[in-house]
Amino acid sequence: MHFVTAKGILSSQNGMNLYRGCSHGCIYCDSRSRCYHMEHDFEDIEVKENAIETKIRNVWCR
Repeated sequence: MHFVTAKGILSSQNGMNLYRGCSHGCIYCDSRSRCYHMEHDFEDIEVKENAIETKIRNVWCR
């Protein structure tokens, strides 16, 4: 697991993405696709360390 500072946590469909990756390692998982542009091993979970602050800022700015 590693931490990154994120610019935002909302996806284009307004879903919250607090992390990227998965520790399960299922071989049939679509999320392993290169189209998601993950620059780290899929099993190495990327956690957005400023997710809560980013969400609070987005709520107050609307």
